[in-house]
Amino acid sequence: MYRIEIDRSLCSGFGSCRELAPTSVRLGPDGLAEPIDAETDDADVLEAAASCPMGAMVVLDANGAQVA
Repeated sequence: MYRIEIDRSLCSGFGSCRELAPTSVRLGPDGLAEPIDAETDDADVLEAAASCPMGAMVVLDANGAQVA
């Protein structure tokens, strides 16, 4: 299980996270990324977080340790 955190003040809406993890991340009405659910089993969120050019997305494991 992964917990997704997105710092919307850093997000620029590039959308690479949504493209890589479309079942876990969406772009909101303001064009900025937001998690669909705060927790997911979708391992694609790891690559999505790594692809964020602004470093706005963080993925934590079940113990709260940052994994991406």
